[in-house]
Amino acid sequence: MKKLPILIVLVVIFATAGYFFLFGVNADNTIAQTTFGAQMEVAEKQNVEHTVSAQVTVVENEAEKAYEEQVFIAGKHYVVINKPVETETGDKVEVRELFWYYCSHCYNLEPYIHEMEANLTDKAEFVRQPAVFSERWEKGAIFYYILKHLGEFDRLNTPLFSAIHRDGIDFNSQEDFVNWLNINGVDMTKANDAFKQYSVAVNVNKAKANSFKYQAQGVPTLVVNGKYWVDAAHAGSIEGIFKVVDYLIEKELR
Repeated sequence: MKKLPILIVLVVIFATAGYFFLFGVNADNTIAQTTFGAQMEVAEKQNVEHTVSAQVTVVENEAEKAYEEQVFIAGKHYVVINKPVETETGDKVEVRELFWYYCSHCYNLEPYIHEMEANLTDKAEFVRQPAVFSERWEKGAIFYYILKHLGEFDRLNTPLFSAIHRDGIDFNSQEDFVNWLNINGVDMTKANDAFKQYSVAVNVNKAKANSFKYQAQGVPTLVVNGKYWVDAAHAGSIEGIFKVVDYLIEKELR
């Protein structure tokens, strides 16, 4: 009879030991698994953050590379002037148009010029210059500086282009031009006096000298900061001219 309690005690001891052995190991495994899972989650998060950061860096590098390698090549899309010409716009990037009133391409470019001028960055400034490549071209330069002298350029520049290219007026003499100015509201005496102004003659002569400094091959030509020039032949189209001009402005501002 004494053996029975001993057996019971032994059974209880073995049962308790088995319980702790089984469930204790499981608990440790659960803790270990939970810890391992947390470590994996942190590692995965760090990996994702590293990947995103790397991707952002790649995008930034590609954007910079795209700007550097933008397909505007000196000698192909624009011309580098051998000897840069001094600008007149101070700290601002000068964008100068060489034009001639009798040039049909200049006439067609006018709407684009107005759009560019309206949207030009405040770090750049637009300047017009009548080109004078021969005596025949002087007439157009005289008209330009007379309009400037009279303070009528903004109002009559486009109408003058239209009179020549749309209406076919050739303006063969001073009288023809003065009559046209008078029809467009300019006092005839003031118009005739403008032809006598020393400043008009000086500016025409200056335009003659400057036209050759830029080494341009014709008009219309846009010169950026006295260093580069671009025309439709090099840019590929009228629209292309202004894309190259924007690129060259940014190039100068960097």
